[in-house]
Amino acid sequence: MANQVSKLAYVDAKLGVGLPGQQTTRVIYDSVNAVAGQGFFEFFTNFAGKTEFQTNLTTNKLDSAESMVIKSIQIIGNFAGTPTPASLANHLNLNLTVGNQVVIKDFDPSFNASNRGLAFDRLHSGFNQTNNLELRLLTDIVIPPQVNFKATLQIADGANVVLNDDVTIVLKGYGRIFSAGNSF
Repeated sequence: MANQVSKLAYVDAKLGVGLPGQQTTRVIYDSVNAVAGQGFFEFFTNFAGKTEFQTNLTTNKLDSAESMVIKSIQIIGNFAGTPTPASLANHLNLNLTVGNQVVIKDFDPSFNASNRGLAFDRLHSGFNQTNNLELRLLTDIVIPPQVNFKATLQIADGANVVLNDDVTIVLKGYGRIFSAGNSF
């Protein structure tokens, strides 16, 4: 079985990426500020007007000298609805698209959002939090350089979402970033 370093090198070689790069851990994130009643959220597609606290990208693709292996996905909800705020513990529908291929399709990560004892990774049981969930992936998902990617999330209780609620998706893993080396 290939490890994340060899898988990333394999994909980069297949795409003809021969530039030197610095190996690193990688975290990319994007937040969506909701409107009242919103139940569908799309991430890594609109960066206009967002601060560095809402996203750390300016486009929905990595630079030509960058690539990434996604090892875990974290979803954070900041819900303030009354009388019952929305929750990530209710059913969700997560999709992740890389290029024109859906690599995670109709996945419900809500079981990692509470202490139900059903966490996928068996490392934790939702941290007793219903608005912060993280799931580790068994299969490495590669985001190659210059390839569009996006994530969508649909929440079951969208009617409880109020204006200015925030939902954030964080992709964590191993990556390669540009390194000038001795060329400058």
